[in-house]
Amino acid sequence: MSETPPILIVDDQDKLLKLVVLLMNRLGFPDVDGVNDGATALERLRSRKYALVISDLDMEPMDGLSLLREIRADDALMNTPFILTEASFDFEDINLAHQAGADAFILKPFDMSVLKSKLKQVINRKPRRREAPLAAESALSVDFPMLGKF
Repeated sequence: MSETPPILIVDDQDKLLKLVVLLMNRLGFPDVDGVNDGATALERLRSRKYALVISDLDMEPMDGLSLLREIRADDALMNTPFILTEASFDFEDINLAHQAGADAFILKPFDMSVLKSKLKQVINRKPRRREAPLAAESALSVDFPMLGKF
């Protein structure tokens, strides 16, 4: 049995899926599974414990954001670290993913140093607690000269 925890990669483009699996192997994660869609990812997650999910945002029929929401809604899976990948993110994508509980974002194509940095960020985060209510408004209370008070 492997000492390193298993990782799940979700991407509907086979070449990118294989590339991310290869990058994870090179970073010292020999146990990496790859799937092509969100529904299959959920099946895998419910049958095996994964240390991390790296998912493409733009997939059909279940996109990465829907997959993330399903994971966060499931008590058994809610603490699974989740990284979203995409060729480009707009502000709305980032905002929705952040609200849904994404741990990090990586723009494609990404390299080893970016992947390493994001992995450290995600792996070292604190577990989520269901009882912690979401803030109705921003906790940031700063007056920006050009933007007003937030």
